[in-house]
Amino acid sequence: MKHKGTVTLETERLILRRFMLEDAEAMFRSLYSDAEAMRYLPWETHTDIAESVALVDGYVKGYKNDAYYAWAIVLKAVNEPIGFIDTFVDDSIDAVKVDYGIGKAWWHQGYTGEALSALIQYFFEEVGANRVYATHDPRNPDSGAVMRKCGMTFEGTLRQARKRKGEYSDRAEYAILAGEYRGQKQLPDLAAINCENYTEHNSAVIDHWTDENWIWGQEITHETYEAAKRGEWSIWLTPTKPVPRDWLPALRGTKVLGLACGGGQQMPIFTALGAECTVLDYSEKMLEKDRLVAEREGYYITVVRADMTKRLPFEDGIFDLIFHPVSNCYISPEDVHHVWRECYRVLKSGGILLAGMDNGFDFLFDTYDRPLTIQNTYPFNPLKNPEQMAKLMAEDDGIQFSHGIGEQIDGQLAAGFRLTNVFDDKYTSAGVDDYPGYWATRAVKD
Repeated sequence: MKHKGTVTLETERLILRRFMLEDAEAMFRSLYSDAEAMRYLPWETHTDIAESVALVDGYVKGYKNDAYYAWAIVLKAVNEPIGFIDTFVDDSIDAVKVDYGIGKAWWHQGYTGEALSALIQYFFEEVGANRVYATHDPRNPDSGAVMRKCGMTFEGTLRQARKRKGEYSDRAEYAILAGEYRGQKQLPDLAAINCENYTEHNSAVIDHWTDENWIWGQEITHETYEAAKRGEWSIWLTPTKPVPRDWLPALRGTKVLGLACGGGQQMPIFTALGAECTVLDYSEKMLEKDRLVAEREGYYITVVRADMTKRLPFEDGIFDLIFHPVSNCYISPEDVHHVWRECYRVLKSGGILLAGMDNGFDFLFDTYDRPLTIQNTYPFNPLKNPEQMAKLMAEDDGIQFSHGIGEQIDGQLAAGFRLTNVFDDKYTSAGVDDYPGYWATRAVKD
């Protein structure tokens, strides 16, 4: 590689520059003294600014070497550092490992991805790197999302690869190669994706998200399963609010369909409570998690790989309860109406439909700078909007759709359901925590 050292880089909202000793106070205030922000970083939380001064001084002394790279992430709007991004260089294979951290006040606003993208460009175009890689703690999936949005590919999980305060932790590794950066990695043919086959693309996307420890594809533990058998349990249609127990019938012997509900999280709880469960999903990797838990705990579950936008592969009136967590954001508005009609068909008279739904709010935004500014047209339908499709493809987000009250609530009523209960819920990490982003409904087939 042709090392050029820590040169100043500029993006739309940031300046990446060398650290100066006077930056220690801002770094201590915004990042180093915050235990939550430092939780997944390699250093202990600083309790005295002298620790931050020593750390920044180490950066400053390193700049004597052109093969040393460490940037202060400076937000133009406040003109002071809000985080760092530094590296480990391996000249033997022309590789650069990147580490980064940012103050909690600036999370979920796209700044880390903006900085990382600038570094990837610099190392490939100016330094001549062949590989840029990074790792994160799997318990911090937002960091992996940043890496994916910057074009990195998940390569695997290094088990117990870091030790901090006597605790071992795993590291999920992502990388991008020079050839991929230069365009040898082909995006899907956008013109070839249509109303008939878009779910096939989504199935593949969710398979590899599951391989990357997607939060909704992490199966429950044995301890959680045993606790459910003792009566200590919760089930979830939306991210943060558990389903009220009085929404459920007596579960022992009840025939339950988990619709688009793979992942080994909800169906094991129903099984522990005595239900006879069937799970349907179009992601083989998500279904594998349900098989894994069933084998581990010694129970039987019917596992069906199918696409809910097609006729469900069940006879009429065979289920007492359908449990359908947030997932229809991955199907088109027309297909949402089909799903409600199919749910009505396969439920028994008196059967219950429990559904979680994205209400469409999040689709208005690409970034979450405050105050929030609308950046997308609504409804969000990439099958009818090439610009929206290109955004989703570039960020490996699958093909997603916004849905309003017409598809979600009126669609259930039009199918014949009687709505009995509803609650709303908030996002957990999308940068819009102050706003309800989800609905959950309970409906009955009379």
